[in-house]
Amino acid sequence: MQDILRNNTEDKQRARAWAFGLGLTAYISIVMMLGGSGGDEVETDMILQMDPVFLLVIQGIASTFMFIGVPLLFIGIALKVPFKEFFPKVSLTTAGLTVLISISFMVVNSAIGEWNMNLDFGNSDFAEWAKLKVLTEHLTDFTSTNHFIIALIVVAIIPAIGEELLFRGLIQNMFAKAFANHHVAIWVTGFIFAAIHMQFFGVMPRMLLGVLFGYLYHWSGKLSVAMIGHLVNNGFALIALYLAQKDVVEVSPEQMEQSAPWPAVLIFAGISFFLIRTFYKKFNHA
Repeated sequence: MQDILRNNTEDKQRARAWAFGLGLTAYISIVMMLGGSGGDEVETDMILQMDPVFLLVIQGIASTFMFIGVPLLFIGIALKVPFKEFFPKVSLTTAGLTVLISISFMVVNSAIGEWNMNLDFGNSDFAEWAKLKVLTEHLTDFTSTNHFIIALIVVAIIPAIGEELLFRGLIQNMFAKAFANHHVAIWVTGFIFAAIHMQFFGVMPRMLLGVLFGYLYHWSGKLSVAMIGHLVNNGFALIALYLAQKDVVEVSPEQMEQSAPWPAVLIFAGISFFLIRTFYKKFNHA
């Protein structure tokens, strides 16, 4: 990872890491709560009557400011660290390996995702809130190619840059210094990454995804690697959904939420282990 607190005196680094880490977590929590519908039926109905492209543009502007603009200001003003350190170049070999890891891990994670989705909470208000997907379905019911491209930018590209900059680049680094243990920092950050999205029925696969990105970043020291993995994960799902709506592939949104067959899950678990080990050895010479 990176020593982003190097411009602070050694005796104050750990205290400031706690302060900055908890402060950033609180900032994201407030942003997510303000941006969520809270499951309010009237407000949801109003949103569903609005043009999805317009909603995506507004979401894209807000996300760029909150998840890229504000963190970059924090990096420049509070940390006094050059921006370019958070956007390092990666070799084609590293980028390709990251893409393969992300795709193979998606197959494995599908089993965790289906298990998470099938947790039974009866007909409680929590269950209805946790399964609220109507807004996402509204935004990704593509009416044109331009709609799809805008969705790709807002749902895949901006989160890949902004969320990795915020979670892995800042919060994970802060907690690594605060806990003095990078493993704890990676898992705590992964949990926060999943929980703050406020979608309980996706919390486990999202946490494991955050942990994967955290380790890839820690081993390589390149935040760009985590951004590539995040982009592949979000972009792959959107592209599959778009192709399904165009009848290019025969798969429904419900099928996309299902686990891959268990033989495939086990095979790709082995492939993921091999690829992750190869990645680790590439940067650690083990």
